[in-house]
Amino acid sequence: MSATSFGLVGHPPDGSVLPFLHRALMDLAGISDTYQIIDPPAGTPMREMMPQLENLAGYTCGEIYQESIIPHLTELDSSARICGAVNTVCQKKGYNTEYLALIKTCPDLAGHRILLLGAGRISRIMAFAAAAAKAELWILARRPEQARQLADDVQKSYQDCKIHCPDDLDEWLAAIKSEPPAGSSKPDGFCPWALLNGTPVGSWPHLSDLPIPAEYLSHFCWIYDTIYYPAVSKLALAGRSRGIPAWGGQGLLFNQALISQQIWHPEITFSDAGLAAVYRKLSRALLERFPQTLILNGFMGSGKTTIGEALAANLGLPLTDLDQAIEKESGRSIPEIFAASGEAFFRDLERRILAQVLQNGHSQILSVGGGALIDPAAEKIVRNAPALVIYLDTPLEKIMEWVGDGAGRPLLHQKDPGHLEELYLKRQPRYQEMADFRVSGAGLPAQVAASIAAGLDMNGG
Repeated sequence: MSATSFGLVGHPPDGSVLPFLHRALMDLAGISDTYQIIDPPAGTPMREMMPQLENLAGYTCGEIYQESIIPHLTELDSSARICGAVNTVCQKKGYNTEYLALIKTCPDLAGHRILLLGAGRISRIMAFAAAAAKAELWILARRPEQARQLADDVQKSYQDCKIHCPDDLDEWLAAIKSEPPAGSSKPDGFCPWALLNGTPVGSWPHLSDLPIPAEYLSHFCWIYDTIYYPAVSKLALAGRSRGIPAWGGQGLLFNQALISQQIWHPEITFSDAGLAAVYRKLSRALLERFPQTLILNGFMGSGKTTIGEALAANLGLPLTDLDQAIEKESGRSIPEIFAASGEAFFRDLERRILAQVLQNGHSQILSVGGGALIDPAAEKIVRNAPALVIYLDTPLEKIMEWVGDGAGRPLLHQKDPGHLEELYLKRQPRYQEMADFRVSGAGLPAQVAASIAAGLDMNGG
């Protein structure tokens, strides 16, 4: 191996984009060095691996080696000492760039009470970061004994840190039941709550899962989720939809790799435009490796097809129109299906085609008819698929302008004009209930598409 070789030591998880990300950053900087995967046989002692690793200019450590590497290094950066784990090595000095990236991308932990979900590797990093910031820490894990062990480890280094380990969510709720929710006036000395998620709940392919019920999110002033597939989890989107600042894990993933590269190549300056381009490439890579469907939902005439075309161009994804897929499958137009077979037949066909489209194995934009997701059976199909629902909340007056006399729309054609408003008001609560992300559909299609891409952290931000 040359002295300009870098690598990842350990077996990367299936679908890992870390090697791709490092190579993209090196290409951006014009670095011709290699980045390779070094995957020793299971159980290989670290001492036997060190001669090979010392031929590398730098390397990242997989999770199973992040503690065992420490005795073989000559120096530890403060980030590694705080966490007791090393994920990046340069000239036999160990760093933890996940910790450094967390500090860079997460809001200030100081002055907060932190509810930390999970007690695994990434939760450990967040726990030590919270303790270092002198935040009060509540650790809630599926296995309470694991949470208590993490609390003990943190307490050894930060004896003054206030740490609680509730056995379940009800115990935490009992402690805060008399507190005002985030956004309301607080008494003097009140310490606000923030939420950190270190669990995999809500990650691909179970995008609809939440690690904490949505109704409890109002207690938090901000939310930070470490899941990066999808780039913004349902937890983060649920927070944003309630006006709560929320971050997904893609920024953490991106920045920990960037910081590693800056440690290995301190002489290199990365341009903001170049980093934004790599960030977009990362988004695309994640969409390729963890396929998901972005469903555009909303009332008829809300712009789902035109906005879908703009979003597909923005994200480089194919667009599927559910109504067109139904017409292709049946060989009849939607009005013909309604006229010959009735709405009940059409809805059964619609659900069957919806299920097929959602299981095609690649990422896509899906535009659905205004009534496609109204029925609970359709919602079940969506929630069992790797999909997120985007509600185009288009004002009624704009819809009336676009729909016209309802020609080609069986539920409107030759109906009283007041029928459209009645149907709109009837369906709107259901659209809001189904939405993982909500955006106004009243702007130009390209503008709405850009807002969606930004809201899903897919625009290089």
